[in-house]
Amino acid sequence: MAADDGILRSEDLYYADGSVVLLAAHAGKTHAFRVHKSVLGTHSKVFADMFVLPSTAENETYDGVDSVHMPDDAKDLEDLLRALYYPGTILSMLENRNPLAAIKYKGILLLSQKYFVRVLQKLLRARFRADWPSTLPEWDKLMEHYTSISASIVPQHDAASQFIDNRMLEPASAIRLAREANIPEILPAAFYMLSTISPFMDFDTLRSSHPPPLTDSQGNILLWQPGERSARWGLLTPDDWLCLARGRHSMMDFARTFEQQEGHCICDSQICIQQKHKKKLLEEHPQDLLRVLKEIGSLQVAPQHPCHNSLQMLASRSMATRSILWENLCYYFGLPGVEDDQNDGDSDDIALVESDFMDG
Repeated sequence: MAADDGILRSEDLYYADGSVVLLAAHAGKTHAFRVHKSVLGTHSKVFADMFVLPSTAENETYDGVDSVHMPDDAKDLEDLLRALYYPGTILSMLENRNPLAAIKYKGILLLSQKYFVRVLQKLLRARFRADWPSTLPEWDKLMEHYTSISASIVPQHDAASQFIDNRMLEPASAIRLAREANIPEILPAAFYMLSTISPFMDFDTLRSSHPPPLTDSQGNILLWQPGERSARWGLLTPDDWLCLARGRHSMMDFARTFEQQEGHCICDSQICIQQKHKKKLLEEHPQDLLRVLKEIGSLQVAPQHPCHNSLQMLASRSMATRSILWENLCYYFGLPGVEDDQNDGDSDDIALVESDFMDG
């Protein structure tokens, strides 16, 4: 709703009995939110300190009450205010593993940290932490879920309907969020997931109305296939690209070491099953080492097969190697250790945090 002065007044965050008007800009237009000092002060010590001084004639006013020009984006400020006044709305929007969550809610998370809205900050951090696996069993469970999604895709005329990314976590935006909001716990899984996606498959480019032809570094035409992953590559900083390059290089060295380790088979054949599967680690690019090692670890042949014993040993070593790989992701990608988090004692039980948020 636009007033005569051209300022856009929020339809549901402009209360007639509000005691302060917050003014913020978005896309070149000023937005006004008439809210209550008491409500903001209850949730935020920063706001409480801001409003502690009594109103004077020198204070700026708007529509008959004190006004404050906020330096924040109006859309982010609106999300913050709506979460405080209508807490149920943000809970309904924080879908489990929403691929757009890291982009959509980065602004409100940063504002909740800036203004120390502790209960909202805890909720958003817990939600993002819960989305990303922190253990190898959690990663495997997520990948099994994604495999079932991929298997459910059926050919359709509309290619956009086949983007499985629409139902999966998007790693580049998660990395951006983790960097800016200091949530290092999600970085290892996010960087690993990103390392398995081709840098030529861009999330936004593929979804544009007229996507340009995709080509590799040699000018070869690349065809996107239904079910193929993509990422928001443009969100990465030079430091992120460096971490990604180091991680990929380190993991390829890891794969070569594994492939070259002793494990001779008595069959001594050019088509030895054990040797064939060991080489899988070096065949694909970008490579998903955790997936390939798990496939090798699940291999079985008949006991009388000449490769049986060596294959069993390889399978056992593959599963142990997966654990080592996962535990060293921070080292490979040059990431801060999880122990570097602010140790704020926040609960990882998302249901408990959501309950605390609703209770105020």
